[in-house]
Amino acid sequence: MQSETKNCQNCKKDFIIEPDDFGFYEKIKVPPPTFCPECRLVRRLASTNERVLYKRKCDFSGDEIFSMYPADAPFPVYNTDDWYSDKWDSYQYGMDYDFSRPFFEQFQELLNKVPKMALVRQGLSVNSPYVHRVTNPKNSYMVFRATDPIDSFYSYIVEGLKDSSDCVWSNKMELCYECINCENCYNLRFSQESVNCRDSSFLYACRNCSNCMGCVNLVNKEFYIWNEHYSREEYFKKLEELKLDSFSGIEKMEKEFQVFRKKFPQKAVNSIKSEQISGNGFSNCKNVHQSFDCINVRDGKFLFSIFDTQDSMDYFEWGNKSELIYESENCGINTSRISFSTQCWTGAHDLKYCDSCPGSSNCFGCIGLKKGEYSVLNKKYNKEEYESLVLKIIKQMKEIPYMDKRGVQYRFGEHFPDELSVFGYNETAAFDFFPLTKEEAIKRGYKWRNREKKNYKTTVVSKDLPETINEVNDSILKEVIECGEKNSPFSTGAYRIAPNELAFYRKMNLPLPRVCFDVRHMRRIFKHPPFKLLKRNCAKCGAETETVYPEDYAPIIFCEDCYKQEVY
Repeated sequence: MQSETKNCQNCKKDFIIEPDDFGFYEKIKVPPPTFCPECRLVRRLASTNERVLYKRKCDFSGDEIFSMYPADAPFPVYNTDDWYSDKWDSYQYGMDYDFSRPFFEQFQELLNKVPKMALVRQGLSVNSPYVHRVTNPKNSYMVFRATDPIDSFYSYIVEGLKDSSDCVWSNKMELCYECINCENCYNLRFSQESVNCRDSSFLYACRNCSNCMGCVNLVNKEFYIWNEHYSREEYFKKLEELKLDSFSGIEKMEKEFQVFRKKFPQKAVNSIKSEQISGNGFSNCKNVHQSFDCINVRDGKFLFSIFDTQDSMDYFEWGNKSELIYESENCGINTSRISFSTQCWTGAHDLKYCDSCPGSSNCFGCIGLKKGEYSVLNKKYNKEEYESLVLKIIKQMKEIPYMDKRGVQYRFGEHFPDELSVFGYNETAAFDFFPLTKEEAIKRGYKWRNREKKNYKTTVVSKDLPETINEVNDSILKEVIECGEKNSPFSTGAYRIAPNELAFYRKMNLPLPRVCFDVRHMRRIFKHPPFKLLKRNCAKCGAETETVYPEDYAPIIFCEDCYKQEVY
């Protein structure tokens, strides 16, 4: 089979479907997509609220809760424990399929009836009420997209995080702070793209280093500052002079390090123990293309932040022993053969167009089923009836498409239309990675939610906070601190320090943060290179290479071979 060029329904640009892509579509019995890869990714991102939480009442118990859904959501919202309980039955909302109406119109009708989970959690949650999209959290606070976080805070897309804070896209980290794309590190701070490092700060692309400061591209080194070696005694003396226990010392170091980093070659693709890859951010991956931030993945394409997965395409977030996932997001933990679905986990398999159906199998167009099977629009059938009905629905979806307000057609094989999402574009992961103005978002058919900043009665201005943590007493726990960037579109305006958070800063000898979590989060996102591939030439051998690093981010690009010769 040859490659085929198609024109994207959404952005009207041409895109190519490769022969291997057709093979995958045939394997899972779906037609080729009509949206280009980037538009498909944004569509998945725009259906996912990651960090915007609302205070509202649980529609089951009446208790005050935090939820990813606002109070005016069109459907009931239950506290997580109530949602998981046997006190209600999602089958009571079942509908007969109407072949005179488009599928997505009927799905939206069901969507507006079935209760949704306020915050998504799996496994055992211990003392972690303010976390979302997590598995087995313990003593953690404001952690999002995490598996097994322990005693951790303010982090996003992490696995095996312990006693750490303000990390993103990081794996197996302990006593770490402000780290991006790091793995298997201990007591690492303000670092990026570094692996197996400890007792260090301000590292970029370092491997197996300890007691290093302000270093780039070092391997198996100890007692280095600004890539220069010192004796043990000189190192700690110099380290003391940098005053990295103070806010001003860290701020000065950060500015100098960002300039220093760009003097060194950047490897075109950030990867570890990976082969046959394209994209960026790989660890132990093989045959994974046009994908980003993947760990232990085999045979995949168009993946974004996926781990422990194989044979999947167009998949956003999670994994954890999953396979044959397509055009889905937020699905994981022993899942398989899931297409066009969201929030399905823990043994779910053979699902199409399902939402929040943990442990379910052989379902089509269902919402909120727990261990459901052979069901369509939350109505249960026997196996033969189910299989016959699904074939008829697929045929009808191809013949009677859903038409959105912009005239885009959604037949079988397309992800949920953006119109079905209850979230505003600026509440979703899409806004983090593909930011748009309100006007641009609405023009492209997305919703937008005007988020009014609360008039907090602040008691402390962040610029007046002490320089070091040693100057801070427990009274800070009672203060409402004005965010140092309160006028930023990302700022909540003010923040407080939690008791466990204060204990962490004291243990790590770190000064208090001067801006709220949302601003800190976006600073880390902006430090990550864009999620777009471009062609550049290796600065050493001249070979053309594919990379995500634009020239302003990394002036010097080396191909894989030249980088190894230079660094190892």
